[in-house]
Amino acid sequence: MSDIIKAAFDELSKHDVAGVEELVIVIGDLTNLGEEQMEFAFDVMTKGTILSDARLVIEREPIRLRCKHCDFDGPAEILKNEGYDHTIPVLSCPKCKGPVNVEEGMACCIRSIKIREGGNVQT
Repeated sequence: MSDIIKAAFDELSKHDVAGVEELVIVIGDLTNLGEEQMEFAFDVMTKGTILSDARLVIEREPIRLRCKHCDFDGPAEILKNEGYDHTIPVLSCPKCKGPVNVEEGMACCIRSIKIREGGNVQT
């Protein structure tokens, strides 16, 4: 979260900003980053800054695989265990079990920042 906040401050410093209404970030399912932990870290790390009143919106990026051998391009198979709260993606082709390239699901980035114009950025 600290890198995301730093990137937001870097971008905001290039503009005449009075306030930030919303920060939209994309988190890939392969990052294993939890939304509650990200929200907590955002709240703690932005206190007293121009981001302190911003609404944090987290968009999930599902895993998408492309097979190196067959024509498969789609979601990963997900293993679920009833004894655990998490799932485990299978990073092989669901069709032929061959090797794959991970096309999506690893993102951790800012999608957009909604601002109010007219002010100076405080970091």
